[in-house]
This record gives sequence, C-alpha cells and structure tokens, in this order.
Amino acid sequence: NGLITTLLYRLPLDVEGGCHLILIDPKGNELNQYKNLPHTLGYAVEQADILRLLQYASDLMRRRYKIMSEQGKKIYSGSRVVILIEELADLMTTNRRAYQPLIQHICQMGRAANMMVIAQTQCPIVKVIPTEIKCNFTGVVALRTRNAQDSRNIIGEKGVEDLPEYGQCLYYCPAFLNTTYRFNVPYVTDEEQMALVRFWERQVIQQKQGIFGRLFRRNR
Repeated sequence: NGLITTLLYRLPLDVEGGCHLILIDPKGNELNQYKNLPHTLGYAVEQADILRLLQYASDLMRRRYKIMSEQGKKIYSGSRVVILIEELADLMTTNRRAYQPLIQHICQMGRAANMMVIAQTQCPIVKVIPTEIKCNFTGVVALRTRNAQDSRNIIGEKGVEDLPEYGQCLYYCPAFLNTTYRFNVPYVTDEEQMALVRFWERQVIQQKQGIFGRLFRRNR
C-alpha cells in the first residue's frame, strides 16, 4: 500500500513519466480497492484471468519494443507500467509451469520498455522465488522474517529476522555494490488510502460526466 500510494502521489497519469498499474491479486482482497482507478489497465483474481493478464503485459511489452525499434530508441519514453503481484507463492504453487515463463520474461525484458514487476510473498523459500526470476530484480525489500534462513533466501544474509515486527525493513540493492540498507517503513492508514482512491475515482466520474455533457450538447 505504501508503494502504490507513492506511485499515485508522485507520478501523473497517461503522460510521459506517468504510471499505469496491472494488478494480480490471487486472494481477491489485497489490491481490489485499486481496481477501478484510472491508472489500472487490468485486475485479475482467478487463475485463467491472471494468466491472460500476464500475457497481456507480455504482449504490451513486445509492442513497446516494436515502437522503440521503429523510432530508433533504446528506452521506451511513454508511461511506466507497474505489474504488482500479490502473494507470488500462490502462483508458483498452483500453476508454476504457466506463470513462471511469463513473469520471468517480463522481469528480464521489461526495464527498457519502462515496465517493472513488484512481487510480494510471505513465504520466502527457494521454491517460491525461483533464481531465474530473483536475479532480475534490481531491489529487494525485506520485512521481518521468522528465522535467519528466510533472511538469507531474500537478501543473501541474515539480519531480517532481528527487525521489529513493524516499521523497519532491509533494502538490498544488487546493482549498487550489493549493499543492504536499513530503512523506516512509512505507515499508510486505511483512511489515507481510501481518501486517495476516492479522489481518483471522482476524477473518472467527472471525466465521464464531461464527455456525456459534450455529447448531449452536440446532439441537441
């Protein structure tokens, strides 16, 4: 919620430098409050829908590469697309053979296309976080784990198990000298979260009303 709130506050919509969201929510109750945002390109809960949405993200990435090739660019300059995966463990245990190639492909190729994956799991074991996917993440945020082994699975060293239950994390950045940083984690209340969601939902309503009003005047 903190990451999504930051994206919604800091990045505009539908412009270069803006942001769109693709939401994968196997539980159906973690990301559903964001499904009607104008930023959201797709929201999926059921396995078949998740697979179609990941395929959509992969196809979108390929289209962006085609545009880059036609324009002679190495980096896509349009809006950013963030694919948020809630509970990666569920995907890896229910239908890994179908999901992993698509997630891995987006992780490997998405950066230049201005597409990124944010994946979350409460089960940080090797079976859940395949090396083929893990090695493509440019940053890892670790909240307190049950034991030192879980810490090693996430950031390659112990220490996460000693964090307080709430409020702090270790951030591991392989691309920057393999350094681990300790940060305070901002807390977003339910009230703050829903106020932001309602703000953007009102923008959608007002936009639709504006379009309807223009059509009504034109028909008159």
